[in-house]
Amino acid sequence: MNTQTKKELNRIRLHNLIFAIKHLPWLHIFVFIISITIASAVFYFFASRCFKTVDANSILTNLLTVNAVFSAILITYLFSRITWSKDRKLETLNEAISLSRKITEFRRILNKLTYYYQVWTNDNATKSLIDYGKFKHIDFYDYRLSMISDYKPKNKELIQELYNHENFKEGQSTLYLAMVSLVRNRNNPEYEFQEELYKDFEHNGLYNIKAVEKWLDCDIFNTIWYWLDQNYNFINYKALSSDKEFILSAASRINKKYEGHELNNELLKELADDFSSHYLKELYIRLKDLKKGVTDLNLLIMTLITVSLIFGVLLPFVLLLISSKSIWFGLIVAILASLNSGLISYFILRFPTLINKELKWT
Repeated sequence: MNTQTKKELNRIRLHNLIFAIKHLPWLHIFVFIISITIASAVFYFFASRCFKTVDANSILTNLLTVNAVFSAILITYLFSRITWSKDRKLETLNEAISLSRKITEFRRILNKLTYYYQVWTNDNATKSLIDYGKFKHIDFYDYRLSMISDYKPKNKELIQELYNHENFKEGQSTLYLAMVSLVRNRNNPEYEFQEELYKDFEHNGLYNIKAVEKWLDCDIFNTIWYWLDQNYNFINYKALSSDKEFILSAASRINKKYEGHELNNELLKELADDFSSHYLKELYIRLKDLKKGVTDLNLLIMTLITVSLIFGVLLPFVLLLISSKSIWFGLIVAILASLNSGLISYFILRFPTLINKELKWT
């Protein structure tokens, strides 16, 4: 290793060290140091009195009183937060269900577009090629990511064979594959009959977050928008005359602005754009929120309640029962008093920052 390389490595190490130091949780460290200092000061106060002169019973009684009040406040606050969190989760759940309904409505539309022959101007490049034969289990996610990244699905060679097939058309075949992959689980050897796609009832289910992540990763809605935006006449909308009312009703349920709209590329393009730019991302945010467990503040409160009940209520109560005048008894009482002082001071100092974090919109 030459001198120049060593200098460069040292520079990188120094840069990484500075970056790590800058991004340490300095506020938490500062609060912890102050709490330790307060606890040490309380312990030193008792140590300076040689523990024996300490009125242990009085201190234990005060600890019981203070921690009983402290724990009661924390428990009350925790239950109020749990109630608030449940209400918030319920609101998020209802929003996620509403967004999932919109996706179901769009899938109902796509189901009609991919269900029949002669709807697409070239069935050989779409339904016959993609829905039957050896290519019927290729999914758009695998196809898309294998084309734009190093992702290697199990059927990589089959995907390449599909792409090189004489009937495969870059625009029409890709658009059809994207649509049909939203409608059906093409990785499943047996296509499931999904009743909600064939009726117009209000479906209250939630989409799996992994499925939503896949749709986002492969940009499936944007792909539909892109090829429809090319103004290619891939779809024969006249062949859907018997399902026209069903499709337009589904579109209006997605958004009232589509009421009275004609069934054409423009309608489908606008719908796909809405899902690509807004609905799918909003659903993903809410699904992630629903998966979140205990927040930092709730976890801190539960930890403090547990520690406070053990070291501030249970142990002082036991020590009161076995009251003693020995130096070791005084030492234990001093440790408990200092521990509780540090615990309460830590909560008081951390509480404002945690509240600010909870209320901050990010």
